[in-house]
Amino acid sequence: MLKSLIIPTCTALTLSMVGCATMSNPSTERNLDDLQGKNWILSEIDGVKLVADPAQSSVPSIMFDNERVSGSDGCNSFMGGYAVKATEIKFSQLASTRKACLNATDIAHKYSQALGQVTQYDASKKELKFLDANKKVILKFDLAQSN
Repeated sequence: MLKSLIIPTCTALTLSMVGCATMSNPSTERNLDDLQGKNWILSEIDGVKLVADPAQSSVPSIMFDNERVSGSDGCNSFMGGYAVKATEIKFSQLASTRKACLNATDIAHKYSQALGQVTQYDASKKELKFLDANKKVILKFDLAQSN
């Protein structure tokens, strides 16, 4: 008798958990629509504004597709994975090229270091902000203008 109750109960519990895990979250989907498929150009690091010419290849930038993130720190290219839950974002397995860059600024280093501190994001149609654990904006991007 007990066995006949346990199996249906476990089955029902498993199905309900699977159903919850696959339910979509409209706010996450809306944020992902604003985040993905766009070329974001870095405009600010830790409150310091940057002016970059998007026509140059050495502009710090970031792009997201459905599963991968890629971009440039202004010197080296990087790529890796990312995961999003609501407005939380986590980068994983980031790898980059290792070119020796002759640049008088340390923007590439600051940018790479800041990416490691990102815990949340806020995306709109024309602006992307990355926030740290204290909810402080540490990186800000503008949508690249298409030619």
